[in-house]
Amino acid sequence: MKVLLFSIAISLNFFCFTQNKSEKKNYEVTSELFDEVTKKGQINEAFLNLFMIQMPKGGDIHHHYSGSIYAETYLEWVKENNWKIDSCSLKIVANNQKGNCSLLTVDQVLQNNILYRQLLSLWSDLDYHNHFHNELAPDQNFFNTFGYFSTASSSNIKKGLIKIKERAVKENVQYIETMLTIVNTSSVKILNKETIISQLRSAKSQDEVDRILSEIDQNYLAQENFQKSIKAYVAMVDSLHQGLDDSNFTIRFQTYCARVLDPLTVYTQLLSGFMVSSVSPLVVGVNIVAPENNYVSLQDYALHMKMFNYLNRKFPTVNRALHAGELTLGMVEPSDLQSHIYEAIKVAHAQRIGHGVDISYEQNSIELLKYMKKNNTAIEINLTSNEFILGVKGNQHPYLIYSKMGVPMVICTDDSGVSRNNLSNEYVLLASRYKISYKKIKELVYNSIRYAFLEESVKEELYRKLDAEFIIFEKEMAALEVYF
Repeated sequence: MKVLLFSIAISLNFFCFTQNKSEKKNYEVTSELFDEVTKKGQINEAFLNLFMIQMPKGGDIHHHYSGSIYAETYLEWVKENNWKIDSCSLKIVANNQKGNCSLLTVDQVLQNNILYRQLLSLWSDLDYHNHFHNELAPDQNFFNTFGYFSTASSSNIKKGLIKIKERAVKENVQYIETMLTIVNTSSVKILNKETIISQLRSAKSQDEVDRILSEIDQNYLAQENFQKSIKAYVAMVDSLHQGLDDSNFTIRFQTYCARVLDPLTVYTQLLSGFMVSSVSPLVVGVNIVAPENNYVSLQDYALHMKMFNYLNRKFPTVNRALHAGELTLGMVEPSDLQSHIYEAIKVAHAQRIGHGVDISYEQNSIELLKYMKKNNTAIEINLTSNEFILGVKGNQHPYLIYSKMGVPMVICTDDSGVSRNNLSNEYVLLASRYKISYKKIKELVYNSIRYAFLEESVKEELYRKLDAEFIIFEKEMAALEVYF
């Protein structure tokens, strides 16, 4: 018996040694193959597409729910609800409302190819550069799209999340952290609104802001409707999440505020968001969204960061990912490029920064980059979005700076339905634009789990899945060596 057990142990050790050796060989061959097809001057983008679609990609953690559904899907929902399309504005007209012009069914729109193509160009970025002389500025075109499909997106959230899951699984994406919706506090009474707005905008110090916000808190927390809005949002998320997580896929949510609104409304959205996230394990963080170059966004930027500062102290366990530095030279005055990322990190205490494109223009940018590296403040890189909205790509993009300075990065899609792309394509752009190794690609994939707002036990499980899936992927890629 002892001899038999000894023989089994020897066999198992030999098997593990052989397996590890084989896995290492597959990794090395895959790495060499990747280097071969990404040589500058002869990049094989067709193979890169194949490679990236097959590759496990971990998570997409800068992801807007409504902007990630394709226009074609929204049209399916319009048809299912018997809604119409206004023939002039091409916006959705729901529930027997009146439009500006004649109302068309979805089938009527689809049968008119010119009108259908025009609708797709308004509901997404499709074909923008083929007739740019007739179009709005890129950033306006991008942000305007949400007004076209918002009726459909808000009415079919469960269907949309299922669609996102199906697409992610087919694309080998294991985790989505999506910005879902704002907490609905429309039934909450706001007293002396204009006075409070004036006080907030006049406050200079953090202490002054804290005092005003504390008084607002007392008002809201005394209202039963405010408490009901928190419970309703938590219940909605619980219901939406049912049946989404499984062995192949995990999803969590962020809530947010819209920075283009008056400061009292922004704070109402933030407070409710922090409260929801503090009690729901499914709402893993709070964000701030909408165009950063909007007049109100710029005017109130420092105030918004102080609001985050206050709420961070009040709800220290709630995670914070902030859109910051989604700007470039010429879009705003130079002074507005100098401190947004700094304030998001040092004042609002953001753990992750969305975009961070204007880092080159920040005052004391080198010290800030060192701080980000030391404190593991991750940057969410959105290459397609940054190219379309800001006109920043290639060597203009700060990916090169963040990479050289060792700042942790995560590759994300932003709004893949509007941009009509996917996470695989973001990695294709990364590999084709920059001299990047396969080792670095894998590091970025694992970063998408490492910097996700997930409990450690869930992260460990996702790491194990990634390990297993990369073993399979590298074996398949290594087998292609004979063709390249």
